[in-house]
Amino acid sequence: MTLSPLARDLKRKSERALASARELRDRDPDGSVNRSYYAMFDLARAALLSSGVPEHELPRTHNGVIAAFSQHAVQSGRVDQKVAAALGRAESLRLLAEYTGTALDPKTAADTVARAEAFVGTVARVFALDEPSVEAKIEGDGPGHEGKVSEPAAAERGATDYSHLQPFSLEEARRQARENWLRLKEQTIKGQRDSSQERNSDRSAKEEYGHAPDPDLDD
Repeated sequence: MTLSPLARDLKRKSERALASARELRDRDPDGSVNRSYYAMFDLARAALLSSGVPEHELPRTHNGVIAAFSQHAVQSGRVDQKVAAALGRAESLRLLAEYTGTALDPKTAADTVARAEAFVGTVARVFALDEPSVEAKIEGDGPGHEGKVSEPAAAERGATDYSHLQPFSLEEARRQARENWLRLKEQTIKGQRDSSQERNSDRSAKEEYGHAPDPDLDD
């Protein structure tokens, strides 16, 4: 089957994102998780196009893409739910790092990269998105030739368990981002106000000192 230009572009973006995720794994875990997520996100969009979703009906939001992918890939039985769940999990970790200040660790990044590789390998094969460039990059790391694969075990890879954290939605991310912005704005205004008061205080002290009688002149 011939891929549409957009599907081909999305698949190439996915390849580049996954390559970046591998490179950032140890030195920038947050960035690695971000790239892992977009590797899956872009490939999920390509899969939707491959499954017959018209380009103009492709979801425009992250939640919309994840929901549509679940419908076309998981509910149809084409992709194992555990593999597909990596997309939502990576989004939660990405939002967690970007909007709460939580620092992800290298082990979590490595685990997320492994899940992204399994996701990319499975989805590319199931939705006929495979090309030599994709296969070469995931050879040895991606899933086998079985119909479904299981996600890597986080415990075996030693990744930090973030399961105790509450689910983090896009709406919550926006709310926290706005709160952080307002807090920063208040701190900036307060700093300017304090600085202005300090300057005025120094000026008043200098003026008062300037008008004070000189003891030597009274003699």
